[in-house]
Amino acid sequence: MSAVSHFAPVPFADQPVRQFYNPEAAAFHSDIGKYVPRRIEKLIEEAAGRFGKEPFLTTALPNGASATLNFTDVEKHSANLARYLRDELKLEKGAVVAIQSPNCISNVLAMLAVLRAGLVLTNINPLYTAYETRRQLRDAKAVVLITSSLFPDATEEALQSTDVGTVITLSLTDFFSPVKKAAIDFVLQHVTKMGRPLKIANVSMCEALKRGAKHTTPVATYAPDRDADEDAIYQYSGGTTGVSKGVRLTEAGVVTNVEQFASLSPHMIDAPGQTMLLVLPVYHVFGMFSSIIALRNAAHLVLVPTPKPLSNLKAAFRKFRPNAFPGVSTLFAKLMEEKWFYENPPQLTLTISGAMALSPAVRTEWTGLTGSSVIEGYGMTETTTLISINPPDARARIGSVGLPLPGTGVSILREDGSFAAPGETGEIAVAGPQVMAGYLGRPESTSAAFHAGWMKTGDVGYLDDDGFLYLVDRLKDMLLVGGFNVFPNEVDAVLAEHPGIAEAAVAGVSDGKLGDTMHAFVVRRDPDLTAAEVQAHCAKCLTGYKRPRAVHFVDELPKSPIGKVVRRELRARVTSEEAR
Repeated sequence: MSAVSHFAPVPFADQPVRQFYNPEAAAFHSDIGKYVPRRIEKLIEEAAGRFGKEPFLTTALPNGASATLNFTDVEKHSANLARYLRDELKLEKGAVVAIQSPNCISNVLAMLAVLRAGLVLTNINPLYTAYETRRQLRDAKAVVLITSSLFPDATEEALQSTDVGTVITLSLTDFFSPVKKAAIDFVLQHVTKMGRPLKIANVSMCEALKRGAKHTTPVATYAPDRDADEDAIYQYSGGTTGVSKGVRLTEAGVVTNVEQFASLSPHMIDAPGQTMLLVLPVYHVFGMFSSIIALRNAAHLVLVPTPKPLSNLKAAFRKFRPNAFPGVSTLFAKLMEEKWFYENPPQLTLTISGAMALSPAVRTEWTGLTGSSVIEGYGMTETTTLISINPPDARARIGSVGLPLPGTGVSILREDGSFAAPGETGEIAVAGPQVMAGYLGRPESTSAAFHAGWMKTGDVGYLDDDGFLYLVDRLKDMLLVGGFNVFPNEVDAVLAEHPGIAEAAVAGVSDGKLGDTMHAFVVRRDPDLTAAEVQAHCAKCLTGYKRPRAVHFVDELPKSPIGKVVRRELRARVTSEEAR
């Protein structure tokens, strides 16, 4: 394996969408075979060298308290943590380190340290049960766990029968002044009853940094030969369609995906002096991607541990006045319902929307309120993050998910595996440097995910004559009603148009005879809204087989950590009710 490798040009490099690329993106696309991605090590060294004393990472708590590290501090601390992992713990290149934490300085710092050290990172949802955490630790074969001190019971239980030999505990209050840290920790432990000292052996983040500082190994020597195709991250898929699987991502793929994204809208992405407010969880691929954007652009990254309730964001918006904000459609919609946000909206220059389709109504209202156009992206864990984006300019086509990223091939597959013509609906397939290496320890799943060098996304869509991509639905969410295919997103969109509905989603339950029976789950805006009114609205807008047969009113829809509706939980509700 060579120390430096290049990406191969993608199939269909002459796709028609090239005519819509700006010069930067066109050059990136044409030269992908010559492109050599930068290492995370290089990005942080360059940022520290150029912007050393400028703020980089901030933990912003709901009560307004905050702590900040500059670029020089983060470079130093992440280097010392890398030295602790490699020189103190004697970990070999490629060993797996798990991080389980809400958004905070130590979370991002640890992520950078693991990658700088030439180790493999696996992110774990901090709200996982002990069972779920143990499963991922075992599957990834993690030998170190860097975990938040907030959930000691779950941590202690999760570590049973794993290969984890060292536990490093971090805190939301790491890097706060001693007085603030003591006061906040007291409230967390004794008032909110979150956090206590672990009963098992562990090392605090502070102690790990001290021990690492005793070593002097140049960090760049830990993995100077990490190749473009070497595993760097085991990012577990959301599990919305089944058991979560470890997706094998490369450091080169992550950095390249950021550069692909930046090339399409450099006038917005490269704007100097930005402050990015990040409420998306860093453990999710979208949050991780956003944090690397901040590093690449030398932006000030303000981290909020949790956006629930939304009032948790009030102090951060007012104190730091961010001009960049990544999020999802549901988050934007809910924020605009908050009086404090609506009456004093931030003036943004960059909004990034991903993970789910952006409602046109939400887009219009958000732009009018914040002054920011929205860059809407489409992607998935298996493609590091992004496949395509809809730029916030004349190139955008409302209703599409935009332009395939430069260096990315997008095709549509028919059921027989042949390539579909423009306008023809089928399964979206992707090729490019950001595509995963495969699923960890699952060769059969990996083989099934690829066709003739293209990764099958499990999403249904089509390309227009100009090469713009349109998303129809999740293939695995598709319903069979009376012999007809029904895509839930189409029905969701119709339900959302009713003025008395705040949110809605449908799910199908098989009846064993006629296929799927569709159920609608509705969050009321109008408390007097009836099921008959919902069904009448559907009858007006949808053909017979596309109409829900039952309506359930709920207080909220089950969602993944970044806002996707989890339809399997809706199906489970129906099954449970029918079993009673």
